[in-house]
Amino acid sequence: MASPLVKGWIYATVPIENPQGESGTGFLVLRNTGLEQGKVFLVTNKHVICSNPSQRSLVTHIKCHFNTKEPDGSAGTICGDVPLCYPDGSKRFREHVDADTDVIAVDVTDVMQFNPKIEKRWVDYSLFADEAKRKELDITVGEEIVTIGYPLGLRQGESNFPLIRQGMISTKIGTLLADKIQIQGAGLRERKLRAFLIDGATIPGSSGSPVILKPVIGRIQGDAILMGSAPPVLLGIVAETKYAPVHLGATVIPSFAGLGLAFDVETIKETIELFFP
Repeated sequence: MASPLVKGWIYATVPIENPQGESGTGFLVLRNTGLEQGKVFLVTNKHVICSNPSQRSLVTHIKCHFNTKEPDGSAGTICGDVPLCYPDGSKRFREHVDADTDVIAVDVTDVMQFNPKIEKRWVDYSLFADEAKRKELDITVGEEIVTIGYPLGLRQGESNFPLIRQGMISTKIGTLLADKIQIQGAGLRERKLRAFLIDGATIPGSSGSPVILKPVIGRIQGDAILMGSAPPVLLGIVAETKYAPVHLGATVIPSFAGLGLAFDVETIKETIELFFP
């Protein structure tokens, strides 16, 4: 039996390149608008579009590689520029209103409509593990998770299929995460983020990857052991890879610590909802 990840998530992820030559991951989300209609958004990190906040509004396009289904049924890929403005000049993206929340959504509804070869597979809000669903599924620290994306620009062969990595939830989802970042010329700045840490599932270049509950069989939920597989719900989006200092004699170098910072799923929904004031 195929993994639930194969049926949907690997098709919903999209490798992204920005005009500065930097790359990352995004994923497609359908927001229903009623009467069997909806809009499709590409969700990623702000810094994947442009790492300089003051220059982000000047970026005119990004390059995306979408999954396609060829006439013989095989998987393929199509690459094209996705404009960041509508024909009338207005922005087709929305940034989360909190400057430290590294989440952005781009409206790609027309891109999907006018390219019939693109696989029409995405996720919708029913797979968002918000506070109520996390409580229902009893999702806790120590849960197994997977991330799906294109670290270091890697992908599978001629297709767009991403890499799947596994790890676990390291800090509680739904509480503020406090950390400090180095600001050039200004020392350390403390942040309080609606984010959580994951262990073992990120390497540099994982930005924008969805964090998903691993669909394992026999997961413990409350006092019961579930025999069916856990639903592959969306927990958040990877935004940063954490480093730790390693001392080599008189030299201190940053070393990959195996931790990734992910913003929770509520921040993703809030960003998409900015299109619907």
